[in-house]
Amino acid sequence: MKKMLVVLGCCAFSFFSASAWAQVKYVQLTSPIQSWSNYALSSNGKVMAANIGGKIFRWTSTGGFVDLGLGDTFNSSIGISADGNTIVTGRTGSDGNSNPAMWQQATGWVDLGHPAEGCVLDGSWGDAWGVNADGSIVVGLAWYCPGAEGFQWTKQNGIVGLGHPTNASSRATTISNDGSTIVGFYEDPVQGFRRPVRWISGSTDIFLGDIPGEAIGVSTDGSQIVGQAADSTGNGRAFYYTDSGGLVDLGVLSRNNTDQSVAVGVSDNGIVIGASINSFTWSSKPFVWSAKMGLHGVQAALVSHGAVIPSGVTLTNVLAISADGTTIVGLWQDASFNQGPFLVTLHGKASLK
Repeated sequence: MKKMLVVLGCCAFSFFSASAWAQVKYVQLTSPIQSWSNYALSSNGKVMAANIGGKIFRWTSTGGFVDLGLGDTFNSSIGISADGNTIVTGRTGSDGNSNPAMWQQATGWVDLGHPAEGCVLDGSWGDAWGVNADGSIVVGLAWYCPGAEGFQWTKQNGIVGLGHPTNASSRATTISNDGSTIVGFYEDPVQGFRRPVRWISGSTDIFLGDIPGEAIGVSTDGSQIVGQAADSTGNGRAFYYTDSGGLVDLGVLSRNNTDQSVAVGVSDNGIVIGASINSFTWSSKPFVWSAKMGLHGVQAALVSHGAVIPSGVTLTNVLAISADGTTIVGLWQDASFNQGPFLVTLHGKASLK
């Protein structure tokens, strides 16, 4: 899959309504650990799950970061339910290997097991990546050796594989809050590159055909999907997809056709977040997009609409957006290379012009 990434302006803004963005609030948080990090948000953005250097945290504005223990130190997966009461990731189980795991306030950590055909690869059975609204369905990746398979977990049936191509891998990256749609990737069985996939009622749908890429984010009802897909020249581009509108290439901030981009999250009102990547330096800039406002750099957009960002601080990434579109979490870095998460909150009803 040449030029594809699996990671992660010049125009006037036509952004959120002035009434919403007049109340934008930027909050810079201090990370409990200086390490790589990944975040997930509850539907209203008031609860955050964090995987920081392999340690798992739950954050609220009143309680701050609460340490939930060590996860899988080799995997950044993290998911949170709509109400913020369920967190999923990978975690060392009783057998000493990493397992898909779920934390809930009432029970603490529970290992979710592994499929009957599963195996241990480099000390791991797999990891959990996403969870539906009430915590009743968990999705992720399980190893079958030598490849991986996306799975779905329920209390009734345990872990059930979603299928994978012959001699190739799949992954279930996230699930819609209503549980109707699971998205991820499903490798090409011949050439091995990833392809965007969705599972609906257990049925596998390679909805973009044989295009290299993967689906990464999905709206509450499964109608909006975002991720990365190769354009006609093979460059990875952030995409937004609906059944009615088809595939939309979101472009890149530089307007340079050789650059790449990836979308990582979408709110129910169609706000997409992601990163625009320079193909020569591999440096990236976070972006925000909607059909009405187009593509813009996050930092410039926020400052333009009243956010107060400290001098010398650069917003280096965006990682999650709440389903209601009111909260964005990402990463900041200052001139001394200190770094940590930031939260942007839109007080009042966020609406697009």
